[in-house]
Amino acid sequence: MTVHYTPELLEYMDKKNNHTILVELVEINNTDVEVVDLHIYLPHPNQKEKFLKEKRYRTVTTEVGEVLLPPYPLQIEEEVTFSLKKWWIFCSVKCSGIKM
Repeated sequence: MTVHYTPELLEYMDKKNNHTILVELVEINNTDVEVVDLHIYLPHPNQKEKFLKEKRYRTVTTEVGEVLLPPYPLQIEEEVTFSLKKWWIFCSVKCSGIKM
């Protein structure tokens, strides 16, 4: 797996002094609707340790930092690209190459 970052995301990660990306599987199970989605973000250091120790996430080291992946089977392509999505004053991390 080769991980790429867009320049905007690299600048944002440097600004936040956080070079870890967490790919979390979020599941909402209601009686009528079930929604499963990937939530991708920069975790707080304490949160990072919790995912590594308690939830058994695996670490993929990259040239810039690391990516934490869940222990669940995901469809991961050979090339994965992380980018920054901005909307007004809000920022989020977007990914191509990882699917459920």
